[in-house]
Amino acid sequence: MPGPLYRRPFERPGRTPGGGSAAWTVTPKGGLPLPPVEIPFSWISDPIVRKPTTAITKAQVSQAGGTTSYSSASAALVRQFGANSAVVSLSNASDADQMNLAVFFTTYQATPRPRQPLLTLNLFSRTEAEADLILAVPLAARVRVTGAPAATPPGALNFTLQGIRHVMGVEVRTVTWSTAALIGTTTTAPGLWFRLGTSTLGGSDLVPF
Repeated sequence: MPGPLYRRPFERPGRTPGGGSAAWTVTPKGGLPLPPVEIPFSWISDPIVRKPTTAITKAQVSQAGGTTSYSSASAALVRQFGANSAVVSLSNASDADQMNLAVFFTTYQATPRPRQPLLTLNLFSRTEAEADLILAVPLAARVRVTGAPAATPPGALNFTLQGIRHVMGVEVRTVTWSTAALIGTTTTAPGLWFRLGTSTLGGSDLVPF
């Protein structure tokens, strides 16, 4: 039973998950996302359930008391994945936001993204250093699973952490992650989105909508 029963979340400055001397953060530098935390496939407990995201091929975005904008993915994508609509109402002052958000949906979410909604890791099966690494991963971090079977979809191995659940007991110590598929032009990397505090006006980073 090498793993710890309980360990505080990773807060000590001057260390990185898996070793090193630089402080680890999810804050991107220069508008670029940080490299993902890498977790071996063998660490994940069975069963592993895979569920693709729903393709959004149609979008209808309204401004409260204002106009409504519509966007559609290509006819080929609509035929392949169906006419799945996102209907959104915004309370905003900008007339451009409706169309920008509608186009964002049908550009970056028009194809299903494979993912595992929940992943469980058993800390009792891990060494202390490995348990440190798992417990160090914060919300919003990007994670990449390595060493997966060859048939695993690449998109299922790259995700963002959106929830963490701990179970602790005399004979159990697990961490369960809820995940979100990456949003970008590919299934394995996030887009070069504009990030407040790190991107610059007139630069190459994109405003999602």
